[in-house]
Amino acid sequence: MKKTRSEKLIDGRAGLLPAVDAAKCNSCYSCVEACPRNAILIPMNTTCAKCVKYCLTMEVPCSPEHVVFSYDLCDGCGICVEACPRDAIYWFKRGAGSR
Repeated sequence: MKKTRSEKLIDGRAGLLPAVDAAKCNSCYSCVEACPRNAILIPMNTTCAKCVKYCLTMEVPCSPEHVVFSYDLCDGCGICVEACPRDAIYWFKRGAGSR
């Protein structure tokens, strides 16, 4: 069975996914501007429509008032982690609970 991009990302980073620490994020969107794959979305509302499949399985921490990752587009390059001036983006280990 062919793996999805998000499954390949998880395998390639040993189970790590980028996530946002809502307490540190000030919605400056530096990460959005830096992402070469447009994998970081600015939510237009808080209905969770873009990432509900991840919230339902609790694969990643969720804070819809801040940026949202599209793991199907993300290739795990880490540019967003480096671009964040507040260190609000970190590598989250899938299944490890909150940071």
